[in-house]
Amino acid sequence: MMKQRLATQVLALALAPVAMVPLACATAQVTIEEITFTSEAFTIVGDLRLPAGAGPHPVVLFVHGDGPNSRTSGVTYPPLMERMHRTGYATFAWDKPGTGESTGEFDGGRLLDQRAQIVLDAVAVMRARPDIDAGRIGLWGISQAGYVMPRVLERTDDVAFMIAIGCPGEPGVDQGAYLVTAQARCTGGLTDQEAETMEFLLGAVERAETYPEYVAHKTALRAIPAFMALEGQGVFVGVQPEERWHEPNLAGDYFLDPMAAVARTDIPVLAVFGERDTQADPIQGVAAYRAALEHGNHPLSRVELIPGTDHNILLSETGCIAERDRRSRSGWRNYPEQYLSLIEEWLTQVRRAW
Repeated sequence: MMKQRLATQVLALALAPVAMVPLACATAQVTIEEITFTSEAFTIVGDLRLPAGAGPHPVVLFVHGDGPNSRTSGVTYPPLMERMHRTGYATFAWDKPGTGESTGEFDGGRLLDQRAQIVLDAVAVMRARPDIDAGRIGLWGISQAGYVMPRVLERTDDVAFMIAIGCPGEPGVDQGAYLVTAQARCTGGLTDQEAETMEFLLGAVERAETYPEYVAHKTALRAIPAFMALEGQGVFVGVQPEERWHEPNLAGDYFLDPMAAVARTDIPVLAVFGERDTQADPIQGVAAYRAALEHGNHPLSRVELIPGTDHNILLSETGCIAERDRRSRSGWRNYPEQYLSLIEEWLTQVRRAW
């Protein structure tokens, strides 16, 4: 799940020597090497998976969403990686700092910048390898990666393509408002009008520039029963005392639109959304990515909405976080064939266009 600062929700390149250890689990189809590199104060450990055949190979770097994530993210990444390997791409994914073997702790005030720097350093590691095509390095990212990858694109020309999965097409303040409202809808008892009002007020609370304005919006929000019902479910429904309230930094990360950077890129982009996503607005996201990608006008750029799927593009009845939390291990691999085939087909088209 992707978390933001939403107050109503509780929610450089000094490249060190790279350690590359061929693992015993390498198969005849894919060779796996463990790679260690540094990024600022972090030590990052991940796996590079090389497909069969002579290199140099194009490579896809996996950019995690929010929360703890490993180099395979449990069972969720391997089915995607398998399709990428079939098309001749290598894959590189790492344990997030504080997860698995990677070390370090993110600074909450610099989270997105630190995450972007890790990706930039990973790109540099890939470019230095003779078995990787330095001009064919791309990104696959999900959820919070939608705020990380645009920062990467702004800082380097070394990314050749991008796949964005369930990535918000709006500032974090609006994504957070959508998420909270959608979870209230999941509990039932919220009319369409109340949902529209609730989502607006959640954003207004965060944008309030004076304490009386904040109190007025929060009071109106508290008048919605479905909002108050979220108390104890990770959502702060109270009113902050004036001494604890502070003005928002409207120029900060939480209020920046990631679409501005996407609109400036000229690389091929595949953006995929789950129709039942309750964490990032899929309808708004589809429209925002389509509008942004018109500026780049790359013939291979594509935006797709996959029916019956959630934030992770997994088959889902409701898309609600509560359903996700009950999901079995096998359920975390329950991708529709449409999604897996789309990844394989699109990467094949990109490779043929080079």
